[in-house]
Amino acid sequence: MMRIDITISNLSDNKVQFKLHIPKSIRKYFLEDTTYVQYDKRIDVGNIDNSILAIPMVSVVAPIAWAVGADVNVLELDSTYLSSLARVRDVYRSFHPNFSFSGDVRVEKAVTNIFGKKKSAGMLFSGGVDSLTSYLRHKEERPDLISIWGVPDIPPFEEKFWGRMWSDISNLAKRDGLEAFQIKTDAFRNINHELLRSDFGIDWWGDVTGGLFLLGMCAPVTSARGTGTVIIASSYTEDFKERSGFHPSIDHNLSWADVAVVHDGYELSRQQKMKYLCQRENLRYLAQLRVCWDSALKTNCGKCEKCLRTITGLVVEGVDPNNCNFDIDEKTFPLLKSCFNKGRIKAGAGRVFMWSDIQKYIPERIDTDIRGSREFLTWLKGFDLSKYRANRLRHFLWTAYLAYSNKRIKPPSIQRKLKCYCYKALARLKLL
Repeated sequence: MMRIDITISNLSDNKVQFKLHIPKSIRKYFLEDTTYVQYDKRIDVGNIDNSILAIPMVSVVAPIAWAVGADVNVLELDSTYLSSLARVRDVYRSFHPNFSFSGDVRVEKAVTNIFGKKKSAGMLFSGGVDSLTSYLRHKEERPDLISIWGVPDIPPFEEKFWGRMWSDISNLAKRDGLEAFQIKTDAFRNINHELLRSDFGIDWWGDVTGGLFLLGMCAPVTSARGTGTVIIASSYTEDFKERSGFHPSIDHNLSWADVAVVHDGYELSRQQKMKYLCQRENLRYLAQLRVCWDSALKTNCGKCEKCLRTITGLVVEGVDPNNCNFDIDEKTFPLLKSCFNKGRIKAGAGRVFMWSDIQKYIPERIDTDIRGSREFLTWLKGFDLSKYRANRLRHFLWTAYLAYSNKRIKPPSIQRKLKCYCYKALARLKLL
């Protein structure tokens, strides 16, 4: 049986450093065998039990082990988390029947932890539509805001990009009298998502590991704060029938110590959340809305699919995106129409689901016209999304253009991509 060993190699500067001992046969899925998770300066990792500190890395590695059929071995692990992983694994088994599931998570010492629920709630927060909606729904609980630097959109080396985002989050927390905590990690970048996608035919982050990864990172913060509940915002509703790594059946089964997880807003579609955010009493929070995954220049680029989808959702509700951290003009909606007509936008199930949701809320009579939005919404209402197909070449060229114009082509990104595809080529040649 293959076995992945996880050890905590060092604790310094509020940083937990991990060493992975990986069998040669699955080494191709790991770009590095060392990784770190660094916590906010107010989180003293030296006072947190190793059984809690191990949770973030087990959350990263466990889905890979389930897929390939390997054991995960760790010296100490929280007993509640260990039990919850068995339930989460059963959910994964129903979502991903092509995974092996022949391995298990094995610990030398299962530790019972109790934090005491001194703080009622913590919340994963990015400042986007989903997390902002959940925050406003739970604002009276005064949750800690927990933000993670190093997941798909903001790599650890993008300091200026993160600085702008963190400034907005910190200002919101200060204004509302809350605490905000940041977590920085290179764990996402050290996994070969490209090869996992190729070998298993799925988007590893979106379809498999996203929610488990994010929630696992929060465990040490909840220990330091004595948190009773962690809230993670929903991405979809029960009408979305595709598999997802952000699903209530995963999140609600996950727990550690005396901490419960709440998957919030599952009854609300994205456009329903937009309608909620566009209520008069919530509009001021939209001034720093942050949804973009592509721009390192400013908060929202206004050209990527997620920006364009959010811009469309705002104008459906009669709100000017220029008041919501976007910079649009009369060229924006013709550009968006062109993206659909030329097949530049990737036609994944999740995206089609969300664009279809927007269509439902376009009124028969469109009274507002924001920078030419009326003509576009009239066209979109009659557009048959079920027949939409992306053009692979045009999508690639558009993605490359956005990466260049948004200053996302950086030496660390290039080096990582080269390593990923080198491993992928060697694996096809059976040299790995």
